Amino acid sequence: MLNGSLDSRNEGYPLVFVHWVDSCEPADNSDIGAYDMPEPQSIMQCGFLVHDEEHHIVIAGGLKPALETYDYVIAIPRVAISAIRYLEPIDGPPDETV
Repeated sequence: MLNGSLDSRNEGYPLVFVHWVDSCEPADNSDIGAYDMPEPQSIMQCGFLVHDEEHHIVIAGGLKPALETYDYVIAIPRVAISAIRYLEPIDGPPDETV
């Protein structure tokens, strides 16, 4: 498990692609016809895996190490996850001497 602390940023966070299912409701949620019922929505999310817990994961779209904060964070229940793929750059890990 990842501890989620920005103190571990020297090791980095894995970049992941997550396919998951979420609930859905119509924008106009009154007088819905029998043939207009919503269905759960399929979502594809990419980001940094900042927490990996037994019942959920937490993905962040951005990290701000100087502020020790995360941006665009979402917690996804494991029961909603169809697949998690770990992403790697085509040329290998990024060079930190840029």
